[in-house]
Amino acid sequence: MTLALALAIYLPVIASARGWIGVAVPSGVSVLAIFTPAVVAIVLHVYDNGIGGLRTAFRPLTAWRFGLRWWIVVLGLAPAMLGVSYAAYLSLGGAFEPAPALAQLDGPLGLAIVPIALLVTLVLALGEELGWRGYLLPLLQTRFGAAAASLVLGICWFAWHIPLQFVPGDANSGFPLALWGLSIVATAFVFTWLFNNTGGSVLAVTVFHGLFNTLGPFIALHPSVTGNPLSVYVLVGVNLTFAIAILAVYGTKSFTRAQKTGIVSTGGR
Repeated sequence: MTLALALAIYLPVIASARGWIGVAVPSGVSVLAIFTPAVVAIVLHVYDNGIGGLRTAFRPLTAWRFGLRWWIVVLGLAPAMLGVSYAAYLSLGGAFEPAPALAQLDGPLGLAIVPIALLVTLVLALGEELGWRGYLLPLLQTRFGAAAASLVLGICWFAWHIPLQFVPGDANSGFPLALWGLSIVATAFVFTWLFNNTGGSVLAVTVFHGLFNTLGPFIALHPSVTGNPLSVYVLVGVNLTFAIAILAVYGTKSFTRAQKTGIVSTGGR
């Protein structure tokens, strides 16, 4: 349902850009598709629980009491992953390239653009996370466990992203499709790990998602910036390494220490 709704938004944009239809559809319309996971999740919650489903849908967004240690992880993981990726890229012979986004810091808004960008990406991330982690992930984990649920969700998440490859001007259009899919699926394991260890907090994964998307443009690792395929392999490799590390340390059942005592967290809503 989410993919169908997203395609209903993406297809007119793509068709207009390629001249398949005579109506001009601004590429900015595609932003609306980002909110389709949240819209579908809210509709399903209300369908299952009536108007009380609204409270069920948004409750995980208020879950912020998961301890200082995990707040440090939530806030520090995105910079750490991006930093490791960039360090690996440089150590493997990649050339330093100033990120185009850094030039915006010298503009009229200066450093103010960073919190503005973060606010925007947090809102956009929420459009995804209310659906993917807030609704679908707990549902999948009750049946399959953390690893299999992450794999299934990751594939769905990737399928939902594919139309962006054909949206004019989208940053992801320059990323090789197969490697991009592998990266997204690997990252889904990291999101599940965060979600389960913060007690099923949509707030936690939204903040992580928003930080990752905010900081990414300030680190020149995208192939459209570097022009070097090495950057693609580094990004994918680091995401895979984090996913494999989670599996190695926590196993496949819940990605939490709880599984060692027989308590399995499914990240309930």
